[in-house]
Amino acid sequence: MSDLMTFELFTQSFASEDTCIQALFIARWPDGYCCPRCLHRQFCIIRSRRLPLYQCNSCHFQTSLIAGTVLSGSRTPLRLWFQALFLHARPQGISAKQLASTIGTTYKTAWLICHKIRHAMSCSESQVLLNGLVRINWGVYGQPHNPTIFRHPQEHPLLAGASISKDEEMINLVIKQVPDEHLIYDRITSSGTHAFRNRYVDPSAKEVFVVNLKFSRDRYRPLIQMCEQASQWINNTFNGIGPKHLQSYLDQFCFGFNNLKLKTNIFEYLVQLCANTPTLNYPSLICRENNSIKHKQEYTGLLQKVS
Repeated sequence: MSDLMTFELFTQSFASEDTCIQALFIARWPDGYCCPRCLHRQFCIIRSRRLPLYQCNSCHFQTSLIAGTVLSGSRTPLRLWFQALFLHARPQGISAKQLASTIGTTYKTAWLICHKIRHAMSCSESQVLLNGLVRINWGVYGQPHNPTIFRHPQEHPLLAGASISKDEEMINLVIKQVPDEHLIYDRITSSGTHAFRNRYVDPSAKEVFVVNLKFSRDRYRPLIQMCEQASQWINNTFNGIGPKHLQSYLDQFCFGFNNLKLKTNIFEYLVQLCANTPTLNYPSLICRENNSIKHKQEYTGLLQKVS
C-alpha cells in the first residue's frame, strides 16, 4: 500500500469487514492457517458470529481471528481498527480525541485502541538491540520550573541511545524514562545507565559511549535534539503527557523514526504486529505505576527543608 494514500482512499479500499478479515488473516497466518494447539494446517470456517471461527480439522480446536492478538476481546468493527492503524502509521500520529471524532467511536474506545496499538509498537521496539557504535545520552521530557538541583515533578529525566552509522547518522533510536530508583535529585546514577545498557544494548556492540550528566561537554547533541523533537511531538499532538503513560508515547516516537529510516510500509507492518502481539487489557493499562504523586510530595518536602 502506498505511503501517499489519503485517508479517504484508504477507507474506500477497506470499506467492508470481509476485506479487513482477509487482510488480518494474511497478517496473522502469512504461510496459511496453523492451529494454535496442534499446528495442523487444515481447517473449516464457522460463520455464525460477527467474526469467523476457524476450526482445526485434526483436534477440532476453534480460534477466533482476533484471539491472542492486540484486538482480542474488542467489539469494535475491524474496518474502524484498520482506520486507526492507518492514522497511527502516519508520522504525525493522532490523539484519542481526534481518533474518536474521525472513526466515530466514544473517547474511551478510541483511547484504548490507541494504547493497544502503542503496546504493539513498544513490543516491537523492545526486540531490537542497539549495536555497532552506540551513543547513550541524558535527556529530559518537560521543562524545569525552578533553578534548584531538585527535580521538578513535571521534569522527567530520560536516557536516549542510538546506533550510529559510519556517516554519523542515527539508524536505531531508543528513548526510555529513568525510574526513580536510578535518580538522585535530577542526576542519573551509574546503576541507571548499567540497567539501560543491559536491556537495550547488544553485548557484542563494538563501542559504547555513555554520558549520564546533564551538562557534560561530552554530550552527543543529535541525541539531545531527538529528545527535544520527541517532547515537541508529544506536546503538539497530545497536549502533553504525564509520567504514567509517557513511555508508550516515547516508544511510538522511536517506532516511527526507526521504521522511517528502514523505509518500512508502516501500516502493513502495524497490521502484522497487531496480529501477532498479545493484547494489553484495560486493568493492566490503568494500573501502570505512577510515581508522580509520590515524587511531588518528596519535592515539596525538600523545598520546605531548604527554605
